[in-house]
This record gives sequence, structure tokens and C-alpha cells, in this order.
Amino acid sequence: MNFLSKWECGLSSPDLSLIPPLTKLFNISADELLGITEANDDVTRKKYNSALQKYRKSQDHSVSYWWAKEASLAYPKNYNYLEWLAFAEYQLAFDENKSDNPSSEFFNELIENSLRRYEIIIEECTDTDIYSKAVLGKIMVLRFLERIEE
Repeated sequence: MNFLSKWECGLSSPDLSLIPPLTKLFNISADELLGITEANDDVTRKKYNSALQKYRKSQDHSVSYWWAKEASLAYPKNYNYLEWLAFAEYQLAFDENKSDNPSSEFFNELIENSLRRYEIIIEECTDTDIYSKAVLGKIMVLRFLERIEE
């Protein structure tokens, strides 16, 4: 698992030397990257909510994944964004599995992240709609992996 995946999943913190290149890569301030600023919070949420509506059901799974990951990084305890990210990871894994030259490492990372995120939502989320989506998502992932007994 690479350093960004561990950071995204809350398994580690970023190496401070990575902050400047990440801020340049995402064209944001260090405060925004670390979730320190609350300025323009409503605008940011509206941007992510708009992207969620636009890309969740789109066929462009890589763009949906990118937006979901951004939203989840900005709002790590927003279970709606976390469920969106889990779904996007599942979709990308499914696409990767169907591709002409599938990468088992990339597939495994996506599908395991998706499953782990669904489990977090099931354990922590009290919103019944999001909880229900996570239960269905977990079933979908386990069925895809042929691990029905779980």
C-alpha cells in the first residue's frame, strides 16, 4: 500500500517533506491539504456535492474516483463522501478486472480499500441511508470476490 493510500485510510500521517510537492500537485495551500482552513467551507462542500451528483452515476469512473477521493480527504468523517469513494473504487476495480491487461496489484488495492471503507461506514455511520448503501456495497464487493460466506 503506498503512502497516499495509508494517509487516505487514516493509517498514517504524511511525511512533512511531502507537503510542498502535494500542495503543488493539487494546487492548494498546505492549510487546505491538511484540512486546517475553514474559509470557504460552504463553497467547498457545494463543489463536492455538485461533483457527487454529476459523477456518481457517470460512466467516467476515474473522474468520479478522483472527485470522491478529494471530497473524502477534505471531509474525512463525511460518510456520504466515504461511501461515494468506496463505490468509485469498486467501479474502477471492476473496470480494471475487465480490461485487456489487468493489474492484479492495482485491482487488489482498489477492491480492498473499497471493502475497508464500506466496513468503516457500517461500524460508524448512524445515517440509515448511507448505512444501507454501505451494506449493499459490501455485499456487492464480497459477491464480486466470490466470498459470499462472509
